[in-house]
Amino acid sequence: VVALALSCAREVRPASSTLSMSDDEMPPAGDMDMGMDGMSDFDDDGMGAGVPEATSLPEGVQKEIVREAESVNWKTPKSGDEVTVHYVGTLASDGSEFDSSRGRGQPFVFTLGKGQVIKGWDLGVATMKKGEVAKFTLAPEFAYGESGSPPKIPANASLIFEVELISWASKDDLFGDEGVIKTMVKEGSGWKHPRMGDEVLVDVRSLSAGGSVIEERAGFEYTLGSEALGPIGKACEKALSGMKKGEECEIKCSKDYAYGEEHPEGASVTLVLHEIFETKDVSFGKDGSVMKKQVREGEGWDTPKECSKVKLVVEAATDGTAALDGFKAAVLEFTAGEGEVCDALECAVVEMKKGEKAVITASLAALAFEEKLGLTGVKAERVVLSVLLEDFEKAKDTWSMSEEEKLAWGTARKERGSSLLKAGRLGMALQRYKKVIDAFGYVDNMGEENKQKAKALKLACELNRAAVCLKLKDYGEAKAACNSVLKEESRNAKALYRRAQAELGLKNFMECIGDCKKVVEMEAQNREARDLFKQAQAAQK
Repeated sequence: VVALALSCAREVRPASSTLSMSDDEMPPAGDMDMGMDGMSDFDDDGMGAGVPEATSLPEGVQKEIVREAESVNWKTPKSGDEVTVHYVGTLASDGSEFDSSRGRGQPFVFTLGKGQVIKGWDLGVATMKKGEVAKFTLAPEFAYGESGSPPKIPANASLIFEVELISWASKDDLFGDEGVIKTMVKEGSGWKHPRMGDEVLVDVRSLSAGGSVIEERAGFEYTLGSEALGPIGKACEKALSGMKKGEECEIKCSKDYAYGEEHPEGASVTLVLHEIFETKDVSFGKDGSVMKKQVREGEGWDTPKECSKVKLVVEAATDGTAALDGFKAAVLEFTAGEGEVCDALECAVVEMKKGEKAVITASLAALAFEEKLGLTGVKAERVVLSVLLEDFEKAKDTWSMSEEEKLAWGTARKERGSSLLKAGRLGMALQRYKKVIDAFGYVDNMGEENKQKAKALKLACELNRAAVCLKLKDYGEAKAACNSVLKEESRNAKALYRRAQAELGLKNFMECIGDCKKVVEMEAQNREARDLFKQAQAAQK
């Protein structure tokens, strides 16, 4: 009677445990894109766009909840999902039962929103949550209308269905042409999805229509956007871009998205996403010279800050292929920002969480020279370090310091920057000056005496920042630092001279000459300003 009562539905089959979906946490609000209408844009494995809520059902479909779903089951199925239900159908006129999956002892399975069942079912079941039991009263136009379904359902009959949503398998038509249909087998966790260029650890198993194995790759490191998966790459990448860590899915591919005429009946590919290796540019100048690839997530959200005491395990060092001679694995204990370890470790560790494992790649080998690891004078084009942030002590935040503590902290950071500058560690020095500048960006809430000290400290760090930027030939940043000083002290000779140097580097010769004249007006014996004046005049010609 099911086929008669529910019209064109597929053959009933027992519910499978793989169809049940677990309920994962919602992604953090900051990572959800908001649509134009202010509605949350959930992923396809969440609440599907356009799925009606019970309150939006038409007048001819009345819903009464008999048993609420558990609070953790907040998702509803979307069009295209394969749902598994139990139901009992009765006539509204006399209460007589005309069909029941419970009576047969076998759940009913159909694809939602595809017209496999009567319209009232497609609309009503889309509003249900896993475990919910609801009673739907359907007007004839949402059931079998004027024709009915003889002999059990007369014409123009209103019907009542008590439906339990047991589970559903999330299914998606990935390209909108039914060439690749994705079915979720096991839900993942978290909220991150791989993006183009990300590296992932996956299992890939491809079967022919007859069930024979075409190819299988376990623990395969794959970069989205590469061609390493060959003819199934396009379908796999589309599926992976919507998956979460730990998720397993099956994609049924037509020959056009699989192996072409070699397997004209298409293929079925099982994907398991084990890890998403987040790769990040952690270099001081964001120039790609130090890259961090996360291979195991850490705990929570906190990372070491300036002056945090850190315990970092360095497990291996290679040139990308072979182990580096002289390397000694070690547990390094140091204070972040002090310059006690090499630049590569300094800039990477402040981007790590406790318990995180990462691979750090220094494309300039000198950035990874570290005596404690036996890495000095390494002759390699790059150095690749495998590290684990075992622990760190959280340093006191500047906003929680007293005015005196903050001034003492800022002075110490400035002095540390100057020491690093003398040692030739320009990137490290620049970061120390920037930390102080940022910390004293707003000082109007400080006492008058401390406010003046804070302003002087900030200006000194801006001048030092300009000096470092000139050495790095970052003339635009050097000029900006000088402008910040001159905004407060228009006749600061150092700021004028360093701005003149920056203008020369930018080939703004007239501006350079103008600043040199101002310096000489204040300091007639300033030989450096006079020499710079002559350089600008010569360059202008």
